Amino acid sequence: MKAFFYHPLSNPDGYSEPPLGLAYLMRVAKEKGWEYEFYDENHHRHKFPIDNLFKHFRPDLFVVSMMTPQYVETKNALKYFKKEFPDSTIIIGGPHPTALPAQTLDEFSEVDYLAKGEGEKTFAEFIEFMEGHREIDSINGLFFRRDGRVVSNPPRELLTREELDEAEVDYEKLYEHGPYKVKLSYTDYVGPGFTFITARGYPNKCTFCDEGNIWKGKVRMRSMDKVVAEVEYLVKNWNAKYFNILDDTFTLSTKRVKEFCERVRPLNLKFRITSTIREMNEEMLAALKSAGCELIAYGVESGDNEVLRIMRKRQTTDEIKATFAMTKRYGIITYALCMVGNIGEDMAAVRETAQLIKDIKADLMSCSIMIPYPGSANYRVCNENGWIIHTGWENWVPSVLKMKNFQGVTRTDKMDADEILKAYYFMNRTIVTTRFKHKYGNLYYLKPDFYFREILPRLKSIGLAAFLKHALRMFGHSEKSG
Repeated sequence: MKAFFYHPLSNPDGYSEPPLGLAYLMRVAKEKGWEYEFYDENHHRHKFPIDNLFKHFRPDLFVVSMMTPQYVETKNALKYFKKEFPDSTIIIGGPHPTALPAQTLDEFSEVDYLAKGEGEKTFAEFIEFMEGHREIDSINGLFFRRDGRVVSNPPRELLTREELDEAEVDYEKLYEHGPYKVKLSYTDYVGPGFTFITARGYPNKCTFCDEGNIWKGKVRMRSMDKVVAEVEYLVKNWNAKYFNILDDTFTLSTKRVKEFCERVRPLNLKFRITSTIREMNEEMLAALKSAGCELIAYGVESGDNEVLRIMRKRQTTDEIKATFAMTKRYGIITYALCMVGNIGEDMAAVRETAQLIKDIKADLMSCSIMIPYPGSANYRVCNENGWIIHTGWENWVPSVLKMKNFQGVTRTDKMDADEILKAYYFMNRTIVTTRFKHKYGNLYYLKPDFYFREILPRLKSIGLAAFLKHALRMFGHSEKSG
């Protein structure tokens, strides 16, 4: 039988990470002896249209993974698949379907089956069902329709550590048409970038995060032998030199980070990671720097300690300042991730965040709007309080600047949707002017490079009208008005 694995568009500029979740499932299909193809809109659409694959390949099964910001793109793709291949079966999974399984089946008439949670075991058993070797009711984690109603099988247990060690990524199919292009360390230099994970799970309970919906607060570490063997394979077979380690918990253990660094140091890699503020320490930074770590992204989120407490971030502004200063002493690029529209946050708190960004002198910064993603604590709180004002999923995206049109999704206890949007533009004005001055000098707007590298790519991405609208909103409001 034949399967088609599909990843919807999520980043219009084409610089995105490969979907490792689907790549694990492709390995399952390979081991089951199925024929299969793979198309990632973020990567392959710059190389060839999806129709090219269907000229000589007619799928029996479509396998789709979806996050909430991919809702509209997914809906359009599924309509196309069902129109062109009406006898095919479609199964969907990912964070959004996992959080809202019954609702997703109601909203996506094209979908036949839905896999909730971690997918490897569910998908392996589903293949057996497709082959006629298993009853549908015996597959844990599966949702489907029967006689006009949604049936939910028992929950799927998470993979054990031993089972996670046995799971493999199908790198051959993932990179069949070449490695993914990324902005290395978020600079202007674009080159091949590779990804892997050393663990699955997330133990923290940040209110805006939907990770707990899948991982249930549990962390499972892969054996270091398996991790290093995977890195060595990518270096040997794909000439991999730059990596983004996708773990949410890479810095959870200093001992483990040091072991990883010691074992990959001879490979002369360059890589970037994400860390929480409190986990980082001098010992870890020294090991990371010696092994080739170029960038660390930290979830700063807010410059107001009360907002951080409400978010359950387990960090203070003093700790943020100390961690950034410590990281900079080791010559590692610092990336501050911020967010506005948080519960308990007013414009005064947003200004505190802007001031913190200036104080820590982060090398790179970004700001998003808090979106109460299904599966997060914020989704429950916003629903209970009637704060969600726009239920159309097309606006449930964190980066307004990449959209031609945007309507606020939610209000909070302290700000309405319009105030949140003004706060977002205020923060981004702070960020872009700080970054442009650092990169091009105080008179950045007189430099031709500024227009070629910063303005033209954005014009191409969203068009002149949308660009001007964003620019006017970003620079048209005074700080006092937000």
